[in-house]
Amino acid sequence: MEAELVRLATSVATTVAGTIGTDVYTAVRARVGAFFRRGGQEREDSFLSELEELRSDLTLARDRGDEAGVADLVAAIERLVRSELRRLLREQPSLVGELRDLHAEARNVVTNGTLVVGGHTRVSNVYNHYYDGGPSAPQQAIAAVSAPLPRIALRPTDHYQNNDSLLLRMDALWAECQAAEVSTAMYLHGVPGMGTSAIVREWLRRHQNELTGPQLEASLGRDAWGNLPEPAAVLERWFSELGVPAGDVPADPGDRSKYFRRLAARGPIVVLLEDVVVASQVEPLLPDTPGSVVLITSHSRLPQLVRTVRAEPFAMRPLDPVHSRKLLVSVGRIGVDAAAYEKELDLITKGCRGLPLALCIAGAQLAVGHAGRVRELAAELSDRTTRLEALNMDDEISAALDPGYRGLAPDAAHLYRCLGLHPAEEFEADVVRAVLPDMDTTARNKALRQLTAANLIEPTEGSGYRVCHHLIHDHALACAHADEPAEVREAVLDRIIAYYVEFAERAEAALSSRYRHDPAGTYAAYAPTGTVDAPAVIASLQRRRESLEKVVRLAHEKGRHDQTWRLAQGLHTFYLKCGLHSPWIMTRELALESAHECRDQMAIARMYFELGFAHLDRWSTRQGDPQTARTYFERALELVRPADGNATEAQRRTESSVLEGLGLVERKLGKPAAALEYYALGLEVLDGIDHERGRALFALHRGVAYTDLRRHDEAARELLSARVRFANLPVPDPYNEARALTRYAEDRQAAERLDEAVRALDDAIEIMTENGPPYQRAGILLLRGDLLSVQGDHGRARRDWIAARDLFREANSLREQEADLRLADGSGADDRDSQQGDIE
Repeated sequence: MEAELVRLATSVATTVAGTIGTDVYTAVRARVGAFFRRGGQEREDSFLSELEELRSDLTLARDRGDEAGVADLVAAIERLVRSELRRLLREQPSLVGELRDLHAEARNVVTNGTLVVGGHTRVSNVYNHYYDGGPSAPQQAIAAVSAPLPRIALRPTDHYQNNDSLLLRMDALWAECQAAEVSTAMYLHGVPGMGTSAIVREWLRRHQNELTGPQLEASLGRDAWGNLPEPAAVLERWFSELGVPAGDVPADPGDRSKYFRRLAARGPIVVLLEDVVVASQVEPLLPDTPGSVVLITSHSRLPQLVRTVRAEPFAMRPLDPVHSRKLLVSVGRIGVDAAAYEKELDLITKGCRGLPLALCIAGAQLAVGHAGRVRELAAELSDRTTRLEALNMDDEISAALDPGYRGLAPDAAHLYRCLGLHPAEEFEADVVRAVLPDMDTTARNKALRQLTAANLIEPTEGSGYRVCHHLIHDHALACAHADEPAEVREAVLDRIIAYYVEFAERAEAALSSRYRHDPAGTYAAYAPTGTVDAPAVIASLQRRRESLEKVVRLAHEKGRHDQTWRLAQGLHTFYLKCGLHSPWIMTRELALESAHECRDQMAIARMYFELGFAHLDRWSTRQGDPQTARTYFERALELVRPADGNATEAQRRTESSVLEGLGLVERKLGKPAAALEYYALGLEVLDGIDHERGRALFALHRGVAYTDLRRHDEAARELLSARVRFANLPVPDPYNEARALTRYAEDRQAAERLDEAVRALDDAIEIMTENGPPYQRAGILLLRGDLLSVQGDHGRARRDWIAARDLFREANSLREQEADLRLADGSGADDRDSQQGDIE
């Protein structure tokens, strides 16, 4: 209610001040005086006396040509009327209905230039009646030149969707500014096509009955030649729309801006400035009248608007999937057919990714397309190579994105094109350094800032960035093909792929000392010389995971086959530790094809082995993983067993790894004795080779197999040996050391020697506290809690289960429910096989 009273009082005050000097002033004065009479005759007399004194001063100032004095007196009259109306309403709230009537009559003066008093209609034109130092125009002439106020055209918004929360925040800011009796400035920014223009017009439409003054608009975007419109030219057009005589318009741009503010001081005004490129365009076009509203839209981030003109920023975000789907269906006139195209509409919605412009273009195609267009468009938008072309009907997407690209400085434009060649939308700052080695740090950072300011990229956590929308990413790629020579594009692709190959191989060397096929000898240089922060290495891989996987495909498709299998090999331990089986298998299949293209027999063998290991670790019987893993292992064996029996060390190492994998297959199939036979063969192959890590793994696997056979003394001996071997490696392996202790604890549990099992888990937890991933630590704590519960130590058991639940939750694992069940009933649980993938 308070916001409404402020609005009503402001509008009435503006009208009173604006009618002074016109033929309806006497009637307006009488009508307002009658309202104040409700507060008593004395209040009416006091108000009218002060008003008349200010009116007399205003007339003298106009006659003298004192423009500054006129502006001050008009503002004083408005303050008087506004403050007295609000004070009267606070004393007598029941008068709010009469104030609404008074406001309606005052609004009629502003909108139509008429006021009905008794049986007579009086005519005026407040906003077309100006003074410029000379005597006022004759009243008859004023009535004759009456013209409607300029208004912003608002088309129906039949398909408008969402952004309700943003509209409510805009409303709240407007109400706050009205209460403070200041003008409102709102600055909406977003990527091209995000709907900044649509939302400001929707806000104006919702408040069109309250915004009764003149409404002026201007587009401040670049023209086809890259030029910005001059504010002085915009003001010239506005003066014409307001009915200002051409002879009264000052020639000097600065004087024009001052003159506009004096005109705007007569009452609230709405100014819409769209497609603003730089903040300096805005300042000459701003009114500073209480109650006025300035709406600014831009595809750029312009913090100067916040600092210099106190504009409140509102960031436009993509539509959510639900509203995206509604917009697509509405524009596409799909209606009852939507259910028949459920999957296709989901793919189209996903391809547009919440960008209203793209959704409307796609919907328009569906509205006029043939019956099969839904499926065609779904396929086109699911493929990056066809997505932009499918949506760029009549070059609408290009028209939206080209101006921002063309406005970039040369270095920023080159970086933009390079990012188009980068296969993923997210990237780290060090990628930019690798891709642009000849650009110094200052220039690179400046280019990144320019792309960020242009709303083309945005920062993410740490040192990362993300292209703001995948259609922008597609546009950058199109610009690269259009504006970069082929040799430059190929060089950029080479640097992108080389960067990720090196990154993956460095991370792989840090995470594991396993054997890799390394004809270039890179892993020796990357071997860590001290303690490795494995969680930090994995986190860095996680941040780049999408890029790494897309670069594998990019390298394969671009014929960089040697780098394809090397990059895939460098992701082995990362995928194993994180259980990422689908991308693991996908990248190895591409790597295997590339290894065949290279005709590198050892690379082919290693990729067969790693594919087999990926299926072994996933172990989905429904997807045929046991047989698939065996098939790949056997193909690898064929390649590393030469007919003459003279195998190289690389062949023997790979053969040993394959035999290890076949043993694990047998063990998972419930055949521990067969597994032990494969392990024995694998150890035999390693005779004479310095491979302590391989021997430690075989000790671990043999111990587990002995546990399955209930040969507990042999199991204990192998598992404790494995623990010591992992701890004594040149680069200790705490992950597998803790696994060996956990397996030992499981064997001691099976042997009914719970005290030994708990002590082993104590040691495993101590090791994992510093080095272990949350999931593994949670599994150890869960098992220790079970054993402690059986021993009757329910307090410690409960603490372990709580810690396990929290760690499973941190790892985003549903196994937290296992801990919750234990906590609910206070008992232990069945022994669970926590077998994870084994590291070669």
